[in-house]
Amino acid sequence: MSALKNYRNMPVKLVHVPTGKSLTFGDAITDFRGETTTINSMRPPHKSSSAGFVNNYYASVYGCEWVEIDE
Repeated sequence: MSALKNYRNMPVKLVHVPTGKSLTFGDAITDFRGETTTINSMRPPHKSSSAGFVNNYYASVYGCEWVEIDE
């Protein structure tokens, strides 16, 4: 799989903020209500004011954020 890229065409990774763990497709994740699900879709931010999406919800619903990485 190619690296996911944000609106600046920079490679990004999804990070669970409370633990600092990098997440990817197939990982289990818990939302703010305590409901656990599996990551089946991810979409990095498409503009500077976007938070990006995980499973068609804002990444913050799962306590996550997109972080630019150096290649």
